[in-house]
Amino acid sequence: MPGCHYNAAVRRWSRSYTESPARFEASLAEAMPYLLIVLDEIERRGLPGEFAFLPYIESGYAPLPASGDRAAGIWQLMPDTAREAGLRIDAEYDGRLDIVAATGVALDLIDRYAREFADWRLADMAYNAGEYGVKNVAGQSVQTRSAAELARLRINPQAHEHLAKLLAVACVVADPARFRVELPEPTSDDALAALELPAPVDFALAARLAGLEVAELRRLNPGYLAARMPSAGPYRLLVPAARRAHVEATLASLPRALWRDWHEATLHQAEPLVVLASAHELTPEALAAIHGVAVDATMPAGMRVLLPGRARDADVATSAPASVAPAAPEPAASVHVVHAGDTLWNIAQRRHVRLADLLRWNRLGRDATLHLGQRLRLRDTETAETGAVGAVGAR
Repeated sequence: MPGCHYNAAVRRWSRSYTESPARFEASLAEAMPYLLIVLDEIERRGLPGEFAFLPYIESGYAPLPASGDRAAGIWQLMPDTAREAGLRIDAEYDGRLDIVAATGVALDLIDRYAREFADWRLADMAYNAGEYGVKNVAGQSVQTRSAAELARLRINPQAHEHLAKLLAVACVVADPARFRVELPEPTSDDALAALELPAPVDFALAARLAGLEVAELRRLNPGYLAARMPSAGPYRLLVPAARRAHVEATLASLPRALWRDWHEATLHQAEPLVVLASAHELTPEALAAIHGVAVDATMPAGMRVLLPGRARDADVATSAPASVAPAAPEPAASVHVVHAGDTLWNIAQRRHVRLADLLRWNRLGRDATLHLGQRLRLRDTETAETGAVGAVGAR
């Protein structure tokens, strides 16, 4: 596409964007993870590289949300345009905010406009003013227009400004020294990978595997509006490229039925990882990979562990933040009678005993099944009658 000398508006916007070189550099650095995704797709399609800066002038590369009939996402797609292109927009998911999905739709539009008008400049103007807005003034004929001829087209002035802004950012990036700008270099931390998953996965689990805080994982995947992946999909996640293999391998080691719901809990007692894994129907290797520890590790008391299943009322004391005082333990007793919803794990946590001890005292195997009314010994004592306190669970 034309460069810095296209017209006066391009030079004016070039100076405006770089009035503060440091701010311009910082804005590009912040946009880098998304920009690299867009640039990869542009190169794959053979489109002009200047269009990698279209989201910069549309939104500053921020996936802006919207309500009603307003535009949203880094490409600022209108809801009707997005839906016509096959993007879903509902209470759980907005495809306009999904970086991968929205980029595909936006570049499809640009590619189609370029073929229709045979001019990348008109393609950009059509993206801003609409296809029919350009058709009404440019007509159906394909012809080469000079900058002056294009400027005389009686179209929304914002469309002319839109093209000038796009060319201005491209001008600065093409000749940064001219504007006292030092372009940021991509780092390995900027590289993201898109995982297409066969089933929904809990954000807490995915974040732990990706080496991110949950809030950062959500920031990279703003298309998901609810606290969980929607049942109807899509099941796509952007994660750091360096962690992609680890995320895929660990998820593959877990039953898909366990992907959806996970919660954090604080250990009241130190527990061997193998015992903890067995209590939650996980392989020790999978639980070790999730927590970044050795398979033969002992998880110390006070450690925040990630476990399958939703947190229940009985687990409030274990799943509360460390700054919140845990609930008082239940009164000391020598026997626990199994009720609906009990598991060996939550019984051990509520009664403040080690899971390994609970299994040993009751001669239970790690795959033991509990039964309603079953009586479990809570102390290492031989004074109680075996018939009264012995476990009846399977070994």
